[in-house]
Amino acid sequence: MKSLFNTCLLAVVLPFAVLAAETRKLTDPRVWSRDEKAALKPLDGSGSFELRHTGRRDWAVWGIPRITVQAGDVFRFSCSSAALADVPESNDYSLSVVLRGEKGDVLAWTYASHGAKPGRPIDFSFMVPPGGATIEPRLVGTGACGVAVRDVQIVRTRRDAFGATADQSVETESLRVTVSGQTGALTVTDRRTNRTWAPEDAPGGFVVSSVAKEAQTIRARLADPESMRAFTATFAVAADRPEVSVSLAGEGEMTTSLAFPAAFATKPGDRLVVPMNEGISFPADDAADLPDRLIAYGGHGICMAFFGVQEDATGAGWMGLIETPDDAGMLKVAREGSPLAALGPYWDDQKKQFGYTRKFRYVFFDKGGYVAMCKRYRAYAKDVGKFMTFAEKVKERPEIDRLLGAPNIWCWEKDKIAVAKELKAAGIDRFLWSAGGDEEQVKFLAAMPDVLVGRYDVYQDVYHPEQLKKLGWKSGSNTEAWPDDIVWNSADSNDWRHAWGVKAKDGTWTYCAMMCDSVAPYYERRNVAQELKTKPYNTRFIDTTVAAPWQTCWNPAHPMTRSDSRHWKMELLRLLGDEFKLVVGSETGHDASVPYCDYYEGMLSLGPYRVPESGRNLQEIWTNAPPLVVKYQLGEKYRLPLWELVYHECVCAHWYWGDYNNKLPALWSKRDLFNVLYGTMGMYMFNNRQWAENKDRFVRSYKMTSPVARATGYSEMLEHRILTADRTVQQTRFANGRIVTVNFGRKPYTCADGTVLAPESHRIEVER
Repeated sequence: MKSLFNTCLLAVVLPFAVLAAETRKLTDPRVWSRDEKAALKPLDGSGSFELRHTGRRDWAVWGIPRITVQAGDVFRFSCSSAALADVPESNDYSLSVVLRGEKGDVLAWTYASHGAKPGRPIDFSFMVPPGGATIEPRLVGTGACGVAVRDVQIVRTRRDAFGATADQSVETESLRVTVSGQTGALTVTDRRTNRTWAPEDAPGGFVVSSVAKEAQTIRARLADPESMRAFTATFAVAADRPEVSVSLAGEGEMTTSLAFPAAFATKPGDRLVVPMNEGISFPADDAADLPDRLIAYGGHGICMAFFGVQEDATGAGWMGLIETPDDAGMLKVAREGSPLAALGPYWDDQKKQFGYTRKFRYVFFDKGGYVAMCKRYRAYAKDVGKFMTFAEKVKERPEIDRLLGAPNIWCWEKDKIAVAKELKAAGIDRFLWSAGGDEEQVKFLAAMPDVLVGRYDVYQDVYHPEQLKKLGWKSGSNTEAWPDDIVWNSADSNDWRHAWGVKAKDGTWTYCAMMCDSVAPYYERRNVAQELKTKPYNTRFIDTTVAAPWQTCWNPAHPMTRSDSRHWKMELLRLLGDEFKLVVGSETGHDASVPYCDYYEGMLSLGPYRVPESGRNLQEIWTNAPPLVVKYQLGEKYRLPLWELVYHECVCAHWYWGDYNNKLPALWSKRDLFNVLYGTMGMYMFNNRQWAENKDRFVRSYKMTSPVARATGYSEMLEHRILTADRTVQQTRFANGRIVTVNFGRKPYTCADGTVLAPESHRIEVER
């Protein structure tokens, strides 16, 4: 069925029947909480109540009996509210209905969901979609919430009449493309493989007012029953290649997200391909741990603007390429009771408006799978200007050459010169020193052959004096940016965006404000220019810039859309390379920054599967490996080098600074194998004691990984292959002829030429 994420667009007018208004009010409120930390206090016997919820998970308030409905019934749902001051950091509350079908099955748990901050009213209309038989009104939320609610009522106002129009189809040599006249669903038959890709047949969906065809283009006019708004979808079928371009146009307010086109159903044997950080894949029937929603506008989402599905047996499948990713993302769709998951796009608002035309491209493959997807995306990245290689970058900034084959070193020992000398003496002759130093230390390190010396910097967190006093700090990040240069969530200057949280001595959390991206380059240009007068850094690491989502800002002094945010984030990185000629790093990674960034701390580390609190407990060494880390973070059955297949010779991918090679000693060797296979370098964090105890292990790791990363740094990764059914033996091939084969398994593997590859080992060949 259609996703639970929906939109508000241009109002639609349909024939309707006037009914006598039928009003239901909340008179007997009851509460449920998954954390059992919810208290509900009736106020006056009329259904008004106060809710105090302090748990971290979801809650619900109900009390209006289930209502029998018909498709086309239109309801108005509303309430008023006041915030409760004794529940700090209160999240939104929402009105929605549980929508059930004729057999009592749940079609949606939060249909027509509309949310607001406590203290603000909610008032909206929605339509019952085809297949809907009953609704049950509720108030719902997740996390802490303190709200007094009054006048909860739902009114059946009318019944709209709508009818189906004829399907329309376009055929090419490779595809048959059909748009349904009843639901607006897109169906594509790949004539080369005889596989039909279509949404799962289920109740619910969009209301169609017209579908028309002209030449190779189908245009549909659709209404979203959850929001009572309409939009136009245009499907352009390429005549000379197996591709379908979809554009969505609408106007007006957009309060929730739109999921369209609907996700194509999957079957056993399909694999979901997701460019989360370096890359991961899931069997379609084993995707429970894949997040339901991944943004395309930040590093903690999909880091390249595509996703797809392939048949493991043949490599046939499709990819979805998001051509307008600044307000978009990937949605995982799974029906209750089914193990199968599917993938589709969703579209967020542009500052509460539909805004510009949204664009999405389907590309179909009869073979090649995820490698073919990556190479198609690589060509697209070149076309739109996202692509810049090290060979191009090094012409303007020669010290970039030092980055290739250099492990990322984090060490906060005071005598940094002694540590650097020790690294060199041990045979680690090329490295990136990330932990900065004083003037003498930076000068010494910068003069060492094949060494990069950088420092941590951040232009997101803004602390104001009262926060610093509470935390007992003498200084904090960018304090002079308070209050004029911070992000506002709304037109209310007190509604400012929270950033990093720190636990104070009294046990409470203090959240600093977020600097607006549009002003960040000013602070950076000033700070870097001043510091370089005395400390000759050749590298700089900017935290959070591409990890954090593109932001919106309602501050009238510097209003900002997500697209504006992306522009200013890239400007923050660009000036470091173009103006100061530095080697540039940022956190996690996103391909919008490829022309401006040279390495990412965290691209190799899959965000949802790092050790807990990896961003805070940096130096803690884990002696036990959490299951999700073993299964996914270091799981050869799931991981894929999607990033390397697109951008290997453009940006270096490193592990996260709380998820480095020596973080979990039991998995250190496996991390090294992934580095070798992908042609990437390791990351090490240590103190003097840890170095002394594991010196030989650090050196062995470096000598195993550095030669491959150095040899392939300027070369495209041409291919990645899975050589065994259990996915334990894998191979990469690079444009300069290097071939790397890795056996992650516990059994020997016999290569094609008869060479036996021992368990947990690798082999490097050079093509002749």
